[in-house]
Amino acid sequence: MNLKFRIIRNVTIAVLSVIAINLLVLYLLKFPQMALLQIKKYWYLLVLLISGFGTQIGLYTYLKHKEIFCSASTMASGGISGISMLLCCSHYLVNFLPFISLAFANLLLKYTPYILLFGIISNVFGIWFMLNKIKKIRDKNG
Repeated sequence: MNLKFRIIRNVTIAVLSVIAINLLVLYLLKFPQMALLQIKKYWYLLVLLISGFGTQIGLYTYLKHKEIFCSASTMASGGISGISMLLCCSHYLVNFLPFISLAFANLLLKYTPYILLFGIISNVFGIWFMLNKIKKIRDKNG
């Protein structure tokens, strides 16, 4: 199978999976309207977060093709991306889990953009790490 096709396929699957999992979790928590509000409010951060995750998957696919593995960094920063997206809406868990304090929920609400930025920064680190691996491969091969 062509490498470009595999990269595009894997990126598409990864991006759609992250979006679907987050929407599914929010739907199961009975917050579909809230999910749409959060997407409208933080769309620019979510686009950066999701595209950073997709970029990492594309780079990972390329490196795997070259038989260089970066799975730990991809999983770590990809996991942070997914968690950041879920934390973005976690302040609504007060309605679902009453033992979570309202103060904690408001704290999460207040820091939602920073939580998303943390996920974006972890993506940047993961992308940087994998690009350095690619650079080393190219330098080694001349």
